Amino acid sequence: MQFGGRGRLEEHPPGVVDGARFEGRFVIFALADQDGAVFGPDVSLFDSALVERLGRGAQSAHLVAVRSGITLEGFVTDEGDDFVGHVYGRSSLETRMRIYFDPAPDGSRHFDDRQAFTSGELVATYQAEEYFQINPRAGVFDTRVSYSLISSAPFTFKGKTVDLGKMYPRLVEISHGNNPEPDPNPEPIPDEAPFSYREPGVFANRFPVGGSLFVVS
Repeated sequence: MQFGGRGRLEEHPPGVVDGARFEGRFVIFALADQDGAVFGPDVSLFDSALVERLGRGAQSAHLVAVRSGITLEGFVTDEGDDFVGHVYGRSSLETRMRIYFDPAPDGSRHFDDRQAFTSGELVATYQAEEYFQINPRAGVFDTRVSYSLISSAPFTFKGKTVDLGKMYPRLVEISHGNNPEPDPNPEPIPDEAPFSYREPGVFANRFPVGGSLFVVS
């Protein structure tokens, strides 16, 4: 599975990531299994009519994903000197990734509209545990995520019915992104699990991120 998108992050003290809430919104642009491309060679996961009119992106995607979570703990390799280290951390097992199928996108979806990312047909839900490494010098980060299936439902695209849970019961993700920057349009954090474990807050930062997910046994 190949995907790319944007993340949102709650503001937190520098180097102190414990408890920070985050959410990634992704466009899935390729799916493959042991036999090759799931829906056939060179089949696009973007709506062709919308691509012609609006271009490729969230607005024309048939498959999108949302990963909502909480940073459990982190640490830095600075030691009070002038050596700039990295920030490391992992997320809580309350983190979830949900995948949605939209058979007929209308061109209105964008990354700032959470409802548009969650209004399709829910076709898979995974428990996720994320491990990340932030490089302040380069302004980039890398993340690895372990996924375990919670539930899934079959859907049909281009005449082929698939069940992502049967295809991908366990996954590992390797992704890369740029470090968060202030969001000019801060977004209230939804009052729902896993975010509702404490008082309301705001996603004050945003960042681009994307990568690959692989099946593991």
